[in-house]
Amino acid sequence: MTSPGSLTPDDRSLDRAALERVLARAMELHVRGDDAEAAGEQLSEARVLDIAREVGISVEAVRQAMAEERARSPLAAAQRESDAMLGDPAVSAARVLPGTAAELLGRLEALLTRDESLGVIRRFPDRLVLEPRRGVVDQLARAMDFGGKGYYLSRASEVVVSVGSIDGKRAHVAIAADLRRTRSKQLVTPLVLFILGALAGAPVAVLTLYPWLAAIPPLVFGWIGWQWARSAWRSVRRQASVSMERLLDRLEYPDKPSPAQQLIDGLARGLLPPR
Repeated sequence: MTSPGSLTPDDRSLDRAALERVLARAMELHVRGDDAEAAGEQLSEARVLDIAREVGISVEAVRQAMAEERARSPLAAAQRESDAMLGDPAVSAARVLPGTAAELLGRLEALLTRDESLGVIRRFPDRLVLEPRRGVVDQLARAMDFGGKGYYLSRASEVVVSVGSIDGKRAHVAIAADLRRTRSKQLVTPLVLFILGALAGAPVAVLTLYPWLAAIPPLVFGWIGWQWARSAWRSVRRQASVSMERLLDRLEYPDKPSPAQQLIDGLARGLLPPR
């Protein structure tokens, strides 16, 4: 039998959580030990790639991690104490897709503006900020929804799209929607039912010998409203999440044009002069 003291470092093993802690601590010590930039707790992306090469981490993995971090920063919603009980108002989805960052950003912008009735309000090299278009036609289209699109992302006050290049053939795409305003609207229902319950219980407090019975109607009405609002809010989050995944699916697996569209495109190419 081998005694514990005879085990060499090569004989020992680490689980995944321990490995992550060891690597994070080793990276911290490495950076503090030989990098002057570490004094300000800031590292350039080029330096991060150099460190990754030194410790044997693939450059593609580091570039993907940096793309995910760049996407996470602008997409993170400001958290409040109530968010722990009500749920995060931000819904997001991300995926690594084939294509260049510029190509994917352009295709995603076209999908969001056409199918979700969103308009770009801020434009950056690797990021777009969109909000629901407020024109009368757009509002009628969302209200009537003849095409059955749902326009679930148009319920968000703001949608942020971030695309980060990993290499020349792949990019990390992230979408996030801020549904805080929609969540606030859902909370109006339990508040209204609570007030109605209080009004209904007011005569009980005056006309009976047990005034404490007046507290039952507002509590019951408020609880029913809360359950309804929570269910509706979960449905909104689920619909928004599914919409984002469908958008990423359409980026990964583009729709093939119909035969009629192919015919029109062919005629256009034959009739129109070359550019």
